[in-house]
Amino acid sequence: MFETKEHKNKKIFDVSLKLFARYGYKKTTLEDVASKLDMTKSNIYFYVKNKRDLYEKTVSHALENWRDSVAEAVSEVDDVVEKFSVMAKKSFDYLAIDEDLRAILMKDPGIFSLSPREDRFYEINMGAMHLIKSILIQGIEEGRFHPVDVNHTTELFFSIYIMFLIKTYVKSEGISSVLMYDEGLKIVLRGLRKDQSVSPV
Repeated sequence: MFETKEHKNKKIFDVSLKLFARYGYKKTTLEDVASKLDMTKSNIYFYVKNKRDLYEKTVSHALENWRDSVAEAVSEVDDVVEKFSVMAKKSFDYLAIDEDLRAILMKDPGIFSLSPREDRFYEINMGAMHLIKSILIQGIEEGRFHPVDVNHTTELFFSIYIMFLIKTYVKSEGISSVLMYDEGLKIVLRGLRKDQSVSPV
């Protein structure tokens, strides 16, 4: 049966993810990856330029899977407030399930960046930010969310999200940061002010 390049890429990246997660970038070799796939090292070069290219494409593939799984979960919900909640929870909880990606992020925390100039996976993260932005726009149009500067608010939420990913999965602050994230989500969805009639400062 003919195997498409897309399907072959997926197999290569899935195998590479497990090897990079277990042994790290330095100890993993192209020979290791080729052997697991019953390929030769020269065959691998049809798909990647070198080990660094394989690593970056492997991480990109894993991040895309993360982003797409969240987008799929959000697409199954109609209510915009529930969409925001599902997006926030699914995107945060994903690393608790994907042990291989979590292991790589712990070895290479530079994968997360709050600066677009330093973001090696900028295009993928822009896709995640677009999801936040689309939910904000829907909420405003439906009169469910306060009118806000959508671009700046999207960047704010994404930055907070990245900070909590680092605290929870890279710094391993555990349940404390999880509870903090949950409490922060409640505040975002209900607002901090109890008396909504008071004008903002």
